[in-house]
Amino acid sequence: MHFLARITALFVLISTAWALLSSLPETQVLVMYDATLSLPEEANLDHLLEVNDKYKVSYVDYADDAAQLFLGEDSIYSHVVFLPSLKRSAAATGIVDKFKLLEFFNKGGNVLAVLGAESALPEHVRLFLNEAGIYPAPKGFVVEDHFEKVSVGASNVVEPRIIGAAEVPEYKGTAALVSNNAFALPLVKGAKTSFTASPKDSALIAEKTWTLGEQCFLAAAFQGLNSARIAWVGSEQLLNEDLVRWVFQEKGVLKLQFVEHYKADEPGLSDRTQYRIKNDVVYTAGVSEWKDGQWVPYVPATEDDVLQLSFKMLDPYQRLNLTALGPGASTENGPDDLTIFYVNFTTPDHHGMFTFELDYKRPGLTFIEDRRVVTVRHLANDEYKRSWDIPNSWLYLATFGTVIAAWFLFVMNFLYIGEKKPNGASAAKEAAEKKAEKK
Repeated sequence: MHFLARITALFVLISTAWALLSSLPETQVLVMYDATLSLPEEANLDHLLEVNDKYKVSYVDYADDAAQLFLGEDSIYSHVVFLPSLKRSAAATGIVDKFKLLEFFNKGGNVLAVLGAESALPEHVRLFLNEAGIYPAPKGFVVEDHFEKVSVGASNVVEPRIIGAAEVPEYKGTAALVSNNAFALPLVKGAKTSFTASPKDSALIAEKTWTLGEQCFLAAAFQGLNSARIAWVGSEQLLNEDLVRWVFQEKGVLKLQFVEHYKADEPGLSDRTQYRIKNDVVYTAGVSEWKDGQWVPYVPATEDDVLQLSFKMLDPYQRLNLTALGPGASTENGPDDLTIFYVNFTTPDHHGMFTFELDYKRPGLTFIEDRRVVTVRHLANDEYKRSWDIPNSWLYLATFGTVIAAWFLFVMNFLYIGEKKPNGASAAKEAAEKKAEKK
């Protein structure tokens, strides 16, 4: 009876949790704030998030020890925003925990962290950012300049595809160091004469300086292999709509709609698993970009954004740029929502297991990865060229024919055309006549 009661209680609990998750809107946004520093209304995120039926924003105080980031093993929220705080620790350990934030990120969640000149972030949020290669300055450190006031303009923006235009006449905030991780993206850099230090220090020495010159980054981002995103800004002055939309996967999102490969002379037989050496092959891919709430054909912004195909065994035997063929539709009779890219090439003169690899990673765009393994075989016995199909073989064929013809002529000359030999009787008669003449 006790076992049956436990099973019944567990079933009720799972059903309740599933009903709760099913009732959640498509996208849940969590905003963490410090009530002693600001109120949720002062955050003014509604305008940046363009809140509509798709978004539901929940505000939770760092002091709320009952708040949770997960319900069972599922994330309750899709995006989390951390606003500045005056405290290094937070009572909301169900959310503000480095390991839970890493788990949230690995499951595809996106994180936006905002700092200020006189505020900080909880220590676990800082440690989480450190895992992404972003190292914000300690509390109280501000960005200053040796000669003029600190300002932000177009020349300071490193990745305009992410943060867009950033114009701040007088910047009041902090900075961070960014590691050389390939997935860590500096967004806004400081001037060559800028530095980050505490105003309380009377002397500027290396031990008390966090950043110097252009290693001073006022905003930074990180995108994981699962395309989940993290962004950090040193001041709410840099918090603009472009950045928020990028973090929340509203821009810079690509989708691989299809991939096909086939022999050039057999276009109807796509995605075959075997080719022959020196086959002419066509590779095509359809890519879409998410813009303004719908999928549209993706157009690379610069020549550096071109898609590349690698036909590789252990190392690439061929690395080829794909050419845009034009727009297409992902569904029959549907609107044009993708760009078709293609490339023609010849398989190498080497048999073995090869991979069609499309590995597209560009700053500010979600990653595209696709791998198709095929076999490249050698020529079969009946597929080799005959002697007369090889131009260099004509010399040997002519020599062979000349030898045969010469031997035939020699035999004919020896048997029928050369000097005739007399037979035995006529020879004896001629010899007797010659003797008689001598006498």
